[in-house]
Amino acid sequence: MGTDSDIVARFDIHLDAGDEPVFKGGELITGKLLIELRKPIIINAVKLQMKGRAAWLNDPLKKDDIEKVYFDQDFTLLERPPGKPEPGHFQWIGDFIYSLPFECPLPKGCPSTYEGPHAFIRYFIRASLVQEDEFEKIHEYYVKKAFTLVSPSEGHIINGESAQTTDTAILGKCCCKSKLSAELALPKTGYLPGESIYGNLKIGNKHSKDILNHMEARLVDRVRRIGAPEISAASPWRTLYVRKLESNYDSPSKTKGAIEQSGLFLLTVPPVCPSTKGDYEDPSKFEHILSPYGKLLESPSTATLRFRRIPFLKIEYGIQVTLGSDILLEIPIEIGELSTRDKSNTLQSFITGPQPVEEADEKGKIAVNGPFVYTPVYPYPKNSETNGKAANITVIATEPNSHHHDPEKTIITTTRTVVTHSDGHKSETMEETVVETEGETVKTVVESTVEDGVKSEKKETTTIDASGDEKTSVETSKTQVSERAEIPEEIKEARNQIEELVENQLENSSVKASAAEPTVETVVNENGEETIVSTEVIEDGNSRTIKTTTVTKHSDGGETTFVQENTTTETITNVLEE
Repeated sequence: MGTDSDIVARFDIHLDAGDEPVFKGGELITGKLLIELRKPIIINAVKLQMKGRAAWLNDPLKKDDIEKVYFDQDFTLLERPPGKPEPGHFQWIGDFIYSLPFECPLPKGCPSTYEGPHAFIRYFIRASLVQEDEFEKIHEYYVKKAFTLVSPSEGHIINGESAQTTDTAILGKCCCKSKLSAELALPKTGYLPGESIYGNLKIGNKHSKDILNHMEARLVDRVRRIGAPEISAASPWRTLYVRKLESNYDSPSKTKGAIEQSGLFLLTVPPVCPSTKGDYEDPSKFEHILSPYGKLLESPSTATLRFRRIPFLKIEYGIQVTLGSDILLEIPIEIGELSTRDKSNTLQSFITGPQPVEEADEKGKIAVNGPFVYTPVYPYPKNSETNGKAANITVIATEPNSHHHDPEKTIITTTRTVVTHSDGHKSETMEETVVETEGETVKTVVESTVEDGVKSEKKETTTIDASGDEKTSVETSKTQVSERAEIPEEIKEARNQIEELVENQLENSSVKASAAEPTVETVVNENGEETIVSTEVIEDGNSRTIKTTTVTKHSDGGETTFVQENTTTETITNVLEE
């Protein structure tokens, strides 16, 4: 089998955003593959995969990895030579640079990048070159580029309550035994990246004279898989940063009696992924029912966005202070979020440096210029230092070069559902409107019921900001209407249309309908109920509507009609600065 060195001279993923790009949800990734071969060979296909996933590695119960996929896009950039029907068998010349462009949008709602030995949240692009040798054996060469995704945030400040912890150790043997005790207290347990952490340390009088020369502080992290059994829910602590503590005493090597160190500087919070917000231990809390009349369908836009925003991993942090090898004082802390819109913040490299990004499905493939690594970056105050060391800085926001801003894209998804019964005594209506823009999603659900002359209406508005926080307001009202509820116009039109479609289908059963025409399907179940479903796609400029009508004729003679319209409208607005 050939190696990358004797066949492939160059195989690169070149992104227009740069060599170490940082993206956020909703952005378009553009770039090109650059391929140069050392000699002419047959290429079967050139493929590209863009994927984002969270993974819990080597679960002790399942004996395998467990993952949540946020998106997985596969593209075949070249599969056959132009003008030839059969795939593959494409002769590529040597010593020539081929350039294959690509583009793909990033979905919104994905969490920020996180890398750890037991779990990760990772986003990457992988390109593969599939080659068949003279013995008809397939070889796959691949190159990979991981990138940082930073979830947009307006900032999330955590204060947290004060906390303290104690630890004891028995020193010496037999008659020389003594008990060493220590206590660590923090004034709060919530911090931001770039913020200094101070604590109060107390040590009992039974200690070695030089104990203050052996004090260290550590920032540690671990990951929990949300919803997992307790036995397999948490990873071990990982040390991200360790710092030797400096005593406030003039002669720390000759200290006697009880010791109290007030306002002891422990460390400065380095660039790391923020703690997972909220209480997510019960996944059932995220079940979303749009209507009290039943689990009516949620629009695809909000359903997938909600799925991505439900955390799979919970990232936790802690402060550890050690006194030699005998005492370990540990207090959990939370690390909040800096605003990604604040120009006083930058992006700085993850404190532990480059991270490997191998995947299990890459075994047996030939890595070109591997192994592949990358260094995640996170928001950090521009004027801060990382525990006395300057970190690599990438500016997260810059002044515009001109008064013209990039076009702002607004996607409006509207879902309207109408349900009514044939006797006209009761009608139920639900209308959902979703306005999704960069950093914010506003969803409005209006539900109304008319029954026995009373119209009840409920309006629920939910705003989801860039950091995933939700705020909901509810308004209700009741009004007196006519004694019998009239059938809504949408239902009348839908019934007439579906009857016409059924008649046309019977008259032209041998004629295949075009893709633009409405489709209709009739199903009769074992109880004798007949259900007729029609689907129509309407294109109108930047709007696309999918209309589904369902008419169910019950065995007792009753009839129920369900109409749902899902409309997606995309508008682009040029924003000019005064």
